Amino acid sequence: MAGEGFSVPIAPGWTRNVASHTLRSAEITTDVSRMAYRFRMDEPIEQGVRRIAREQIDEALAAIGSADLPLERIIHEVRRRCKALRALIRLVRPVFADFKTENVAFREMARALAGARDSKVLVETLDDLAEADGDAAAQRLMGRLRKRFARPSEKAEALHRTLAQSVAQLEAAKVRIAGWTLDARGWDSLSDGFRKTVKSARGAMASLARSDDAECSHEWRKHVKYHWHHMRLLRVAGPEAADARIRLAERLAGLLGERHDLDLFVETIAAQPRQGADAAALDLLVAKARKRAARLEAKAGQIGARLFEEKPRKLAGKWGERWRGHAKVAAIA
Repeated sequence: MAGEGFSVPIAPGWTRNVASHTLRSAEITTDVSRMAYRFRMDEPIEQGVRRIAREQIDEALAAIGSADLPLERIIHEVRRRCKALRALIRLVRPVFADFKTENVAFREMARALAGARDSKVLVETLDDLAEADGDAAAQRLMGRLRKRFARPSEKAEALHRTLAQSVAQLEAAKVRIAGWTLDARGWDSLSDGFRKTVKSARGAMASLARSDDAECSHEWRKHVKYHWHHMRLLRVAGPEAADARIRLAERLAGLLGERHDLDLFVETIAAQPRQGADAAALDLLVAKARKRAARLEAKAGQIGARLFEEKPRKLAGKWGERWRGHAKVAAIA
């Protein structure tokens, strides 16, 4: 089984950010497990989709209504619940007539809150790449960039308004969930969505290997995370096999997540005014970011080749056999 007993050494120079991404993945794993982000053999898939969707929305609403969570964490929670919802409906996309409408709704909800994360990422990446012993001019430039990247406190009011809108949108989605229906049952409702996501992940991986394009990297990361969610959802059919793939997908998503942060940083730095000594300092930051991104991409390629070594149809067939086998056992019990 791909991924069993597989460990990935972390190369020097990018430990902190990868660890940060892995920590966020671990948090997601723990929370999702507690919320039973997975199908059960004792319920129809259609019913399971509605149950899991309602649970994700309830968790997002609970985060928004929490008096204990800081604003940054609330935004993080809402965005990742939206991602979990999108992954859920993508798994049944071929048999879910409302997929396009619901996918856009959850995507736009998360996108409206994305700016807060981008601001934090830019500051963290700058701190990670900047020379601690740089000269006075370089230090002044770093200070100006940090101030420019940091999200002003007055933006908090706008974020609270966006979250208030999110509450209304989530409540409306929860009402719609009651009417969600699928055009197939059992594994037939899952197989095509599972296979197409794996196919898309393999395609994006191949595109990145050919072009080293930031957009290809981002696209691959999206489908890796969809697959991560899908393995969580299907875990009941094969816990050990699913856990092996989950571990690989978590590591891969962490590497690609840092690559995405570096790409965002390079794009932002490229838009900064270049005057005098600042130009050389900015160019150095970009060079460091690109060098680190290349190392991350190389490691991601190794893990991706292992995770997606099997062709989509063959992998979907294996999971179909597992699903049907467990379904028979559950029916007898």
